Amino acid sequence: MQRIDHVLPWGTLGTERTLSVFRFGTGERKAYIQASLHADELPGMRTAWELKKRLTQLEQQGALKGVIELVPVANPLGLGQLLQGAHQGRFEFGSGKNFNRDFTELSEPVAQLLEGQLGDDPRANIHLIRQAMTTALESLPAAQSELQGMQRILLKHACIADVVLDLHCDADAALHMYALPQHWPQWRSLSAHLNVQVALLAEDSGGSSFDE
Repeated sequence: MQRIDHVLPWGTLGTERTLSVFRFGTGERKAYIQASLHADELPGMRTAWELKKRLTQLEQQGALKGVIELVPVANPLGLGQLLQGAHQGRFEFGSGKNFNRDFTELSEPVAQLLEGQLGDDPRANIHLIRQAMTTALESLPAAQSELQGMQRILLKHACIADVVLDLHCDADAALHMYALPQHWPQWRSLSAHLNVQVALLAEDSGGSSFDE
């Protein structure tokens, strides 16, 4: 297991927050899993920590066939937001922004970088697209806040993955899944294994959330 610690920018004077990514396995294919982007949605975080234990065992046994990057605490900012004894992990105190909104829009800069480059080889195209996404992120001006810096780190790890899972929860809800319509054929089997009750498919539901 490799632990990657990213120090978030723009910390309050005398404080420093770190976003930790745990990387397991080796290989060309990669899965990325993050939990509790809304920091008060704790079941995902608990699930991720249990998964971390299991992945450690599987890696030691040589049973992993690719790379798995796990972020059990995707939002260290929100994790520390307590107000009069109540955890407030959905919106950032300073700006009032939803932690899962206003992620950097990459489609236009990526399209410009890829103009005239894509061909008939799907694997080569995937490599070019991921490379362009990474370049677009690295070309952005410096982050203007801790929140923006955190979001960019999450995107940087996720944009080069073959599979991305973003774990959320609600106080009272049937198990459900959000996915892009074109990905549903691949996600259908996972949905069945998890006994998902509802699948919600959308390319752009508005707000520039992480998964879109």
